[in-house]
Amino acid sequence: MKLFHYNPDKPYRDHPDLYVNHWGKEDCAPRHSFGPGIRDVHKFHFIHRGRGIVRVAGHTYELSAGEAFLIYPNVVIYYEADEADPWTYSYCAFYGGRVEELLSRTRLTPERPVFPMDLQVMPSLIEQLSDALKHGRNRDLRLNALSYRFMAALVEAAPIQPGGQNHSRKHHAYIHQAMEFMHAHYSEPISIAQLASDLGLDRKYLSAIFKEATGVPPQRYLMEYRMRKACGLLRGSGFSVGEIARSVGYEDALLFSKMFRRYAGVSPSEFRSGDYDIPDIIP
Repeated sequence: MKLFHYNPDKPYRDHPDLYVNHWGKEDCAPRHSFGPGIRDVHKFHFIHRGRGIVRVAGHTYELSAGEAFLIYPNVVIYYEADEADPWTYSYCAFYGGRVEELLSRTRLTPERPVFPMDLQVMPSLIEQLSDALKHGRNRDLRLNALSYRFMAALVEAAPIQPGGQNHSRKHHAYIHQAMEFMHAHYSEPISIAQLASDLGLDRKYLSAIFKEATGVPPQRYLMEYRMRKACGLLRGSGFSVGEIARSVGYEDALLFSKMFRRYAGVSPSEFRSGDYDIPDIIP
């Protein structure tokens, strides 16, 4: 699977603010690599599954799910997917007058560009950027808002003075794997017990670390993710409410409508016919 989008609005490198240029996601083949070479924009990579290495400025980093790295412009870098467990990563590229100033608020440097993914913005940033393209006249505002939301999350995930949440590397990986599982299987009748089993974890343990990290239990995260998907289908398709319900994992259309009203404050039909924003509750 490979996804790629360019920002369709006219880009220019001397943009005085913050400009997202392109973004995408890729399931890499074993040992898929880049470099040694350079990029001409600030390009972030977020690792969702698998493993790989990054070599820059004499340092080698072994990275896995839940971690991320930044490619600085005109800095030679090499990165490669693991042969046995190649990574899936998403990426987005920025330029503009504020990029360097915002990065100066983090501990990141061209020599040490690795940081942990946060749990609120980065796991679904690429999907949200792509959704913003559907909003026509407002897409520039939505892309700009998402860009700043990401930068705020980055400053918190990689502060100059370490602080904030202190999740172990293994816990972080489990949480991101759980999110990826739900993102991939939300249209199926999955359970948290099944998710925990796939990760090799006790269900109560997974629920505890997930809620500690994200603020919501995995059951609620899955429900709200399904509702966001339903909002997109209601807004952008002619499918019936029953068809949309089944497409997001609900066989019972009445139950779906009840859960949708709890999420959005209106019924699916009202949401489709009105000018309602998708609630910004989950990443």
